[in-house]
Amino acid sequence: MKKTKPYRGKSFYKLLAAFFAVTLLCSMLMLTQYLANEKTQREETIESYHSMVEKSMKNTESMLSYIEEAGTRIAQLDGMAELATSENIPLGSPEAQHFVRSYLHTVRKTIPATDQPMFLYFQKSGRVFDKSADVDPLESGIVTGLFGMDAATWDQLIQAGEEGTCTIIQDPNMDFARFVYVRQIYPGVVWMIGVNSSRIAEDLSYYYLPEDAQTLFLTANNRSISSANAYGQPGNLPLDFKQVSALPPFSARTWDGQTYFVYHQGFSNNTLQQVIAIPDAGVQEWIVVMAGAIFNTLVVTLLAGGSLSYFFSKTLYRPVEKLVDTLPVKKGSRDESEFQMVASTVQQLSERAKDYETQLHSQSDLLAASLTTRVLKGEIFLSPDIAEALRQGGFPIACQKFVVLILSIDEDADAESPPIQQEEAGSLLKETCRSFLLNGGFAAYVVADHTSFLGVVGLDSGGLEEVKACAEAIQAFTVSELHMQVSIALSGEHHSLDELHEAYHEATQVADYQLLAGEYGKTATYSRLSSLMSGPNGCREFLAQVNKLSNSIQSANYQQAAALVKEIEESCSKHPAAMPQAKLQIFYLTDAILLSLSDSDLDPELLNHLQNAETFRKPRSIDSLCQCTYRIFAYLDAKKEQSRPQGKRIEQITQYIRENYQDINLSAGAVAEHFHISLPVLSNLFKSELNVGFLDYLHKFRIERAKELIVHTDHTIGDISAMVGYANSITMNRAFKRYEGVTPGWYRQSASSHAAAQKGAGDVSP
Repeated sequence: MKKTKPYRGKSFYKLLAAFFAVTLLCSMLMLTQYLANEKTQREETIESYHSMVEKSMKNTESMLSYIEEAGTRIAQLDGMAELATSENIPLGSPEAQHFVRSYLHTVRKTIPATDQPMFLYFQKSGRVFDKSADVDPLESGIVTGLFGMDAATWDQLIQAGEEGTCTIIQDPNMDFARFVYVRQIYPGVVWMIGVNSSRIAEDLSYYYLPEDAQTLFLTANNRSISSANAYGQPGNLPLDFKQVSALPPFSARTWDGQTYFVYHQGFSNNTLQQVIAIPDAGVQEWIVVMAGAIFNTLVVTLLAGGSLSYFFSKTLYRPVEKLVDTLPVKKGSRDESEFQMVASTVQQLSERAKDYETQLHSQSDLLAASLTTRVLKGEIFLSPDIAEALRQGGFPIACQKFVVLILSIDEDADAESPPIQQEEAGSLLKETCRSFLLNGGFAAYVVADHTSFLGVVGLDSGGLEEVKACAEAIQAFTVSELHMQVSIALSGEHHSLDELHEAYHEATQVADYQLLAGEYGKTATYSRLSSLMSGPNGCREFLAQVNKLSNSIQSANYQQAAALVKEIEESCSKHPAAMPQAKLQIFYLTDAILLSLSDSDLDPELLNHLQNAETFRKPRSIDSLCQCTYRIFAYLDAKKEQSRPQGKRIEQITQYIRENYQDINLSAGAVAEHFHISLPVLSNLFKSELNVGFLDYLHKFRIERAKELIVHTDHTIGDISAMVGYANSITMNRAFKRYEGVTPGWYRQSASSHAAAQKGAGDVSP
């Protein structure tokens, strides 16, 4: 039986042609992108060359400026006028020796690390000084001998004018050359300084220029000193001083078939040209890259296109062929069946994509909820990446002002029996809260946090009172429809999302107050309760004292904890609360003490005993609870004195500060994170062990180091501030004035005056 040829409609060949076209287009796009990247990389390379060359040129300018400044200072020395007009300057005379000492001191102070030969020539007397007033280097042959300068060159150089000039000299009998700077620094006085070619070549080679690059000094006598000499390689660039001077600052030149990027700049009245030549291998590489990229693109397109088209025709289209052959349709309309097959497949993929989108949206909501909770609680900062993730989850990032909302379910309230499961009730509460706020015209984002709900409400379309009205509507709805009672706490208005944690803290205080005062099923705002909480019968002071007590217990500062308990006892005795509120205060304080003791690595057996003790767990009054607490703290303090673990910890922390005080990012938060302790614990450690705060200790230590540097070094105040860990001199000046009573500059002046007075007293003593 003859095998039936499988049917292939027009769509098969159209798809095949389209596939090849797309493959070729993608390949061309990839090729274009690759070539564009290569071009960008070449431009970036040339730009980096410009930056390297600029640094090298600035170094040369700085070196010459030091020399010019030294010449100016030498001209201002005492005795210069007398020596310049004198017809005879005796060698070894006191005046000459004093002047030469001043001259050498001035040069060494102005030019960093100079040990190069230099000469000071007085035209009227013909006298020459180098580094001694006892020997004339011209008469003794030092100039023409060790310096490598013949008499004709000397006569030419001493005719220099007031503008500095540079030249390079080389004695045929010597294996090195000298770079010479000469200038008439005073009428009738010429000063010259020479630097060996090895020193110049070494300095020129210190910059991160590409391999095979050369940088050189070229003077008007067409002599040069090249960085290539620093590696024992001769310079091979045919450069002429006049040709170089006529070139633009940056150009491309070709020598012996090699293209170079040539940079040059003139110095010292254009008597010195610094030239930097960098080989340009990019032209040849560009041709190779172009050819290779085109070849690879064609090969990949043919191989990938051919193999994938074969795979497409064999694997993907064959089921369609079999399906078309088995369909009971006319041959003339079989081509339509192919599209029906494709349509069905596309529909299935679309349904899968929707399912995936739903899962992705759900995961995005979970991530945004987690990030919102952590930002509100201060666990992470609101960075741009986190802000973008929250924005995608529906968080009102663009709001100008906002409040934070905390919704708590009153589990102990007398309400009807809830017919709804807890999980479903939580979901309904979240959606109810969000819907009411949105219907009220507020941009809102609500997340679940354990048994409560946290919300951020934008106030761009309303105020705090409108939000409070929405909150009261939510409470009425939950009671009537969901059969549960909720309490809602609102923070004050805030105008920056950087204040999210602060707003959350305010809302938490309001919620704590509601819990402590037994105000269930109500809406309370921070602005309305702030005065009440800070009043004599309020609870803000009580909550603040409990927080301090928790920090003291966690840092094992039981003496301070006992003192805080005493303050709580006295405060409660002076301002007795109503009976329900007093009972709540007792339970709150008991739970806070037990929780803090459990976080302070207390003996588990003792902690279990305290939790089960009737007199401690259920005290009759604040007084009885405090009396029991005093005995516990006295026992723990005695036990701590036996081991003293905190002393060892504070020694480790202070040693860490002494080793890292120069770091401008050193802070209490960084130290606490390094030693895995909280900021309150760190603060209590310093106060209990050293009787000083952390910042005071750090500032005093830095100021002591700064005082040593101010007195014993010549560093500027700005440099010293950076050396001891301050971001700028202004910050150090303020700290110095605070702890020493004077500014750093005044302190240095006072120390210098005191040292001068002591030296004067020593000089006049017999």
